[in-house]
Formats: sequence, structure tokens, C-alpha cells
Amino acid sequence: MNKCPYCNTTYNEILQTGFVGCQRCYEEIDDLKKAVKNMYGDRKHKGKKPVGENGNL
Repeated sequence: MNKCPYCNTTYNEILQTGFVGCQRCYEEIDDLKKAVKNMYGDRKHKGKKPVGENGNL
């Protein structure tokens, strides 16, 4: 599906505006799931690791 059934946002709208309509878009829009997986290597972004005491990651 390329439209979120909860907020009616389409994948093309996300591409044009840069904004996701709601949190469910990540689960409902197939192309968005693929894009997130390609960017982060997984379907969920895990954030950055905290910097250690010596400034190394």
C-alpha cells in the first residue's frame, strides 16, 4: 500500500513535503518501509551511539 489508511498521506506527498503524516505511515506505506530499510539497513532507525569518555564512538 502506498497510502496510509490512518491519515491518508501518500508516499508522493512525503517525498514532496519531507514530512510523514503520522507514525503509522512507517508501517503502512510499503515504499516508505523500503526507503527506511535502504537508508538505515533496517526498518527502524536506532539513532546514534553515545560518545564515550574519550570522545570515541
